[in-house]
Amino acid sequence: MKQISGRYMEDLAEYQIAISGKFDFALLNEFREAYESAPEQARKYLVDMRNVELIDSSALGMLLKMKRSLNLADGEIELINCSSNIDKILRIAKFDLMFTIK
Repeated sequence: MKQISGRYMEDLAEYQIAISGKFDFALLNEFREAYESAPEQARKYLVDMRNVELIDSSALGMLLKMKRSLNLADGEIELINCSSNIDKILRIAKFDLMFTIK
């Protein structure tokens, strides 16, 4: 079963990636395919973590790789709908300096 889905919102030029379950190394290729399949017109990326149960260090690395691969400025990727535990992990790792966390 697919744990990651991507959806382009043309009117906002936003690409949303929704993740379910464990966000870990097992999702490496699926996550990369999701952001690489975004249309060139996408100006903002939203990573929706409302259904993420767990995030590990490899997922943090995947988020950094996404930022570098897409050559985006700070704040152009939003990590949204994070649980309090995931929010805490992201802030401890100083991801709030490179990403918008909501």
